[in-house]
Amino acid sequence: MRFEYRIGIRYLRARRRERFVSVIALISLIGVTLGTFVLTVMLSMMSGFQEDLRNRLLAFTPHVTIEHTDAKPWDAAALERQITAVPGVAGVAPFISSQVMVVSTTSAGLPAYVSGGMVRGVIPHGNPVLTELQQTLTAGSLDTLATTHPVVVVDHGKKRAVNLPGAIIGKSLAEELGLRIGDPMIIVSPASLGAGAGTPRLRRFVLGGFFESGMYEFDSSLIFVSLKDGQALLGNDPGFESGLELRLDNIFDAPAISTRIKTMTGAGFDVANWTQANAPLFSALKLETFGYFLFLLLIVLVAAFNIVATLVMVVMERRKEIAILHAMGARARSIAAIFLSQGAALGAGGTLLGVGLGFVTSFLIGRYHLIHLPPDLFMVSAVPIKLSALNFILVAVAAIILCLFGALYPALQARSLSPVEVLRYE
Repeated sequence: MRFEYRIGIRYLRARRRERFVSVIALISLIGVTLGTFVLTVMLSMMSGFQEDLRNRLLAFTPHVTIEHTDAKPWDAAALERQITAVPGVAGVAPFISSQVMVVSTTSAGLPAYVSGGMVRGVIPHGNPVLTELQQTLTAGSLDTLATTHPVVVVDHGKKRAVNLPGAIIGKSLAEELGLRIGDPMIIVSPASLGAGAGTPRLRRFVLGGFFESGMYEFDSSLIFVSLKDGQALLGNDPGFESGLELRLDNIFDAPAISTRIKTMTGAGFDVANWTQANAPLFSALKLETFGYFLFLLLIVLVAAFNIVATLVMVVMERRKEIAILHAMGARARSIAAIFLSQGAALGAGGTLLGVGLGFVTSFLIGRYHLIHLPPDLFMVSAVPIKLSALNFILVAVAAIILCLFGALYPALQARSLSPVEVLRYE
């Protein structure tokens, strides 16, 4: 070990009459530890919330969406085969969607409640895009979309038994309409009014299940039906699909893959990805996380100022010894290195303790769900945690750099001491 580092570490172990300096050094070490500890735990929580929100959004939002925007006929199957061959594409499925109105009925067959929504006609079996939908179902299953269900309806005051296709809606929408599993409902397509049909196109469905994603935007508006029933409702030909939805191997490849697909499809198609659909939300989350990072980094900055005070007092206490080192031929940069090594020791020690404690605490919070949240106010019942190596590295690097900057002024002050002046008055 170089003599500068050995002397610097020894100066931190003050003599009895300099015990106050050691106390200030210990306070500085604790300050760095607390700052890095809080910072790492906070970043783990924010990363967990961001990942949980992203997963909830992508459970119902395709990674890439291709919509047919003109009236010209197109070969959906051929385009699907083309896109499936693109590297990074895990699955492709056709879909149809439109804004609709949902009407629940009373026991007498009269309208009870009306709400707006978005119907999505999808392939119920073997759909590679809707893999997370099954996990959010609190009642029913996806099989209900592929079959018809016997139900008794009232028409003009008379009851009759009919077989109706199934539908899956959000739990909030079901509560708003007063619907339970097995209840009939009417889905109305207002778009048919604009075609001059005179009356809106409507179709009866039976509620076969509902999902709860924790996202009110989805739970209060989304309606899933089978692709063929969606085509019948919207008045399209059986071979018509309004677009294709894609699932990718890596969700972060969505911008690049959507750009490549746009060149393949050409005009008449609108290609969008999940980052565009939710860009304001994720930008706000990133800005919030960065704001918290800067705010909590101030704790480490306060500890760095304590390091400045500690090392300034060490310089004042060791003026004679510094002068002797100068007189013995020690270079100015070696004198500065003594105090920089002290700042580095305090910073590195506090950082290692804080980051280590932050990692252990974050792991325990995520593993055993130690912090509970009211599920009626938040999307989750416990604080989610994501342990990201990058977060811990950034905190450690930022803390050590601040501590080194804090040691820079005392080091320069010690370097500039004149041994002649010091020894003359000692």
